[in-house]
Amino acid sequence: MKNANDISEFYLSEVSPLLPPEILDFHAHTWVSENWKFKPWETEHEGGKYMVTDENYPPEKLLADARRCFPDKRYEAVVFGYPTPAVDPEKDRLFVADAARRHDGLFPLLLAGKDFNLSLQQTKDQLREGGFWGFKVFLNWMGNDYAEIGVEDMLGDNEMALAQEHRLIVMLHVPRAGRLADPEIQRGVRKLAQEYPEAQIVLAHCGRCYLPSEMKRAIDSIRRLPNVAMDTSMVMDPLTLQIAVDAIGPERLLYASDFPVAAMKGRRVRVMDHWVDVVTDEYPDSAYRAKSNDIRATYMGVEIAVAVCDAAAQTGISDEERDGIFHTNGKNLLNRVRRHEIGGG
Repeated sequence: MKNANDISEFYLSEVSPLLPPEILDFHAHTWVSENWKFKPWETEHEGGKYMVTDENYPPEKLLADARRCFPDKRYEAVVFGYPTPAVDPEKDRLFVADAARRHDGLFPLLLAGKDFNLSLQQTKDQLREGGFWGFKVFLNWMGNDYAEIGVEDMLGDNEMALAQEHRLIVMLHVPRAGRLADPEIQRGVRKLAQEYPEAQIVLAHCGRCYLPSEMKRAIDSIRRLPNVAMDTSMVMDPLTLQIAVDAIGPERLLYASDFPVAAMKGRRVRVMDHWVDVVTDEYPDSAYRAKSNDIRATYMGVEIAVAVCDAAAQTGISDEERDGIFHTNGKNLLNRVRRHEIGGG
């Protein structure tokens, strides 16, 4: 198995020289299980064991994992909590806001969705009080049952009106088994982007297109939507990212990890028509997770970075454009947000 020295040697020789001095991770979590209503993997909820991960992931642990992955880089992150029915939204909101206040370089997003039934003023008050930079869509399901709802069912008019007015980040985790390759999901994303052109829409996990076949079917749908970007969280296939860069350009791609998931040592790979996380054997059992004590592995957060660099090399983009994926592109989105207009500072 790969030991800590091997991991450091691989990172410092093969990865670090291709990265800028600063990393902006556009998709990371922070939470504690005391803010949950239940622990999903300890219940009989269908899908509860879909993604078994850290029960407690305070910002200190997030930043420690980032230092392990990128020991010689300055790390910043767009952060949010646990976006499933297991969470208490009020406790989660206060925890994430406090984490960002206590740690420089964390940019919090507010969990939001139609199920919360908040008025326009209530939503605006939560944005202001927590210093949030936008919204992370709430997922009203457990596990791998991605529902048959549409994109417009996930966020209401109040959230989108505020996003339009203040150029807020709107991070969408698209539903349905077909992901962004589903024509109905494509229609929903297009509708939001065109009706709210000042909203800065980010598709989490590249629209959940982890595999090249999914990205090929999906990418044309956002080609002409300049206010739609993609984050690379848990996308480790260079060809998938190459297809995205070729279609929409590097400036609409954002490096992202999905910590704590990407703090595991291993890699997400294609097996037939689905992904599988191949990891070392120190992690708990989980759906689509294959464990081995015989593989040499680094952290998934680093593997995502390797995939971005490989895609950059294959598409022939410049070093500056590659660096933009890791830092500048995300900073440009954050700099456009008008937080001062809602009292966010």
